[in-house]
Amino acid sequence: MTGKLLCALLTTGASMPPQPPPVSSHSMAASSGKPVFPEDFDVLLTEAARNGVASFRIDARSFADVLVEAHHDAAGGKVVIDVLRGYRPDHPGAEMEDFEQWVGNSVRELTERFSPAPQIVFLYGGQSFDGLFPLQSRGLAGASDRTAVMISAGHGVYFHHGYRDWRAQRDPSNGVVEDEITPLLAAELSELMTSRSKAAVLRARATDEGTHEGSTQAWWKLGARYSLQRDIPDAADIWNSLPESTHALRERDEDIRSRPLYANRENVGTLVHLHTNASDSSAATGARAFIAPGRQDDRSLASSILCYMKELITSQSLYTGYFVPAEPGEANHGENRLAQMPSVIVETAFHTNPDDALALQDPNFRVAAMKGVEKGYRLWREGKGCEPLKIDPIQTIRVAAGQSRVVDLAFAGFPQYPVVIETKNLGCPPGWKCTDGAVTLPDAYTKPAQITLRCENAGSAPIFWNTRMVDDDGVKSPPVRHIVQCVRGSGMDVSQAVYEDDEGAATARRLP
Repeated sequence: MTGKLLCALLTTGASMPPQPPPVSSHSMAASSGKPVFPEDFDVLLTEAARNGVASFRIDARSFADVLVEAHHDAAGGKVVIDVLRGYRPDHPGAEMEDFEQWVGNSVRELTERFSPAPQIVFLYGGQSFDGLFPLQSRGLAGASDRTAVMISAGHGVYFHHGYRDWRAQRDPSNGVVEDEITPLLAAELSELMTSRSKAAVLRARATDEGTHEGSTQAWWKLGARYSLQRDIPDAADIWNSLPESTHALRERDEDIRSRPLYANRENVGTLVHLHTNASDSSAATGARAFIAPGRQDDRSLASSILCYMKELITSQSLYTGYFVPAEPGEANHGENRLAQMPSVIVETAFHTNPDDALALQDPNFRVAAMKGVEKGYRLWREGKGCEPLKIDPIQTIRVAAGQSRVVDLAFAGFPQYPVVIETKNLGCPPGWKCTDGAVTLPDAYTKPAQITLRCENAGSAPIFWNTRMVDDDGVKSPPVRHIVQCVRGSGMDVSQAVYEDDEGAATARRLP
């Protein structure tokens, strides 16, 4: 079946050209496309890093005496944060990850004003992660054509050996507890992965409502370590992978490690971790993604996820300006580093930002964000790139009075069907009545997408219309302005008999 849209163009008229869209505040680039950094960039970076250190806390411990310096390595496309004194992690666990994430986010708020944003790398007294922990081998990314996906809802309640109690891994912020919001994201993503990607889905954390005896917490609130201990008791190397550790956060460290280790055991094709973000600045906003350094499959997956998160989230009327970067950050998170398959951490929003926190509590936002994650995964798996929905320009068309022209509508992108093609008049002249029209393309096999332009009368001035596509998820292509010139003389005839009815026709007619 061919989708056709009848635009009966009867009038003359014109409108002002479209205004350019506002420039994002997250872009400070030269006209050449290369970012231009201020001369005192290193000073600004160091100040941002030190502000992050001063505000970082873990278990009420202050890091205010920790000294850091930051500098921009322009040749390497990175910012290096060197912890000179006051803190040297003795193992690659939750404490180190929280420190680097918090301080790194303070610096990212500055670096992300430039495009492309430089990566952030941490050193400790000049030593890299590999220099500090040479025996911590990284998993190698596996084949990306396996269709099983593990979805890991971030964090969860754990046992703290210092305080001898059960507690969430993240404190409440603006009405959000990350440990409790990520299972909602995971539930939505799991359904989408099953229905749209046709993937076999495994969940890292429990989903049942029963009570865990030791903590008296509902199972769904607990970290993955505990449900894995229950479900695979003989696999202590998965859920009790640090049996010699005496660190107060050892069960939290094991929880982090249990997720990729379980994914490795189950030989899944892809691992997606769902989180919310935090910063010392309540202004920090938007989504982020993180991968282990140097893993190109993971990078392409994360970039695809970010591309389509932006497309889906910004299609919602409340979130049209929501910030989603084009590229992921790199960091030594155990969730990614230990995975033997492509693995991505998705930070959906900042729970430390009041507006982002409200978004996280909005089901429409959560659904849109997870639709973006699923779409990014699915198109990456299919070998397709980042192509937001966009209609190609429509050339000026001359149509004879009383006749029609059929025009193929070329477009880029991967819409969710059914798709509606809308054509709207940009201003009906005095003495005329204009009615907007729409036609539905039921599936991707309805090709080519076409609009039909019709003139009932001749007129010498151009007539302006906007045409756009709207998919089933609400993703809208930017409207394309096009011109029809209604003229006297011969034109391409399109019989009205090709239409079953005129429902959906965009029309304009002279008032009596």
